[in-house]
Amino acid sequence: MSEVRSVSPIRQRHLWEQIADELRSAILLGEMAPGTRLITADLAERWGVSRGPVREALMALENEGIVVSTRRHGTVVGTTSIVDLEEVLSVREAIETFAASEVCNLGDEITQADLRKLGDLLKKIETEKEQGKYEAARNHDLDFHQALVDLAGNSRFSGIYRQMLSQNRHHVRAIDPARWPLVGWTDMRALHYAIFDAVVAGDEQAVRTAIAEHYRHARWRASEPFVEKVPSSSAPRRARRTGN
Repeated sequence: MSEVRSVSPIRQRHLWEQIADELRSAILLGEMAPGTRLITADLAERWGVSRGPVREALMALENEGIVVSTRRHGTVVGTTSIVDLEEVLSVREAIETFAASEVCNLGDEITQADLRKLGDLLKKIETEKEQGKYEAARNHDLDFHQALVDLAGNSRFSGIYRQMLSQNRHHVRAIDPARWPLVGWTDMRALHYAIFDAVVAGDEQAVRTAIAEHYRHARWRASEPFVEKVPSSSAPRRARRTGN
């Protein structure tokens, strides 16, 4: 009799996680506009569940930063802003720089399959862009960065980074729709491949430099008026918060 191979147990997802996924998707797709009130009783009736799982789902999304709870208005879909997007990009850069440096130092622990996964995601971005599927391309773009962070094997950093990507998807909606074609893959292609090539080579300094350049460019694209080329001699001007 052949031996049964040991496998990891299948994890059953909680109801609140499924509800959180539904809400997150609706928010990120723009089906629930910023400021929309999220009333627990109404959501519970919508999905035919008790209020408990809905409350847990809302708390999870509040931790992700895409819904906000206030005494006056209750829980609402969070507003979007360029300033918040820039802050998210800064957190992403810090985590990704640490993770990529760790990956470069792991040597043979990083397999060819791991590297192929990263390369395949870059190819998917190009394919989706060529077909005009910009939303799918942006998702593969973020998947590439998450996969890179995951390679470091630090589950806490991976979890925090995943939250940052949810906020990234949310706040990127603050960018003027007319700029969407400009916030794309064309100019970012070389920057992504510079990160990938540095990881493949295990070159820690090169990957740090490539990530810094990537995020400098990303901040410029988010907040600066469009010009032919991103300035190479100075960092982009950071937006300032106004009001409370």
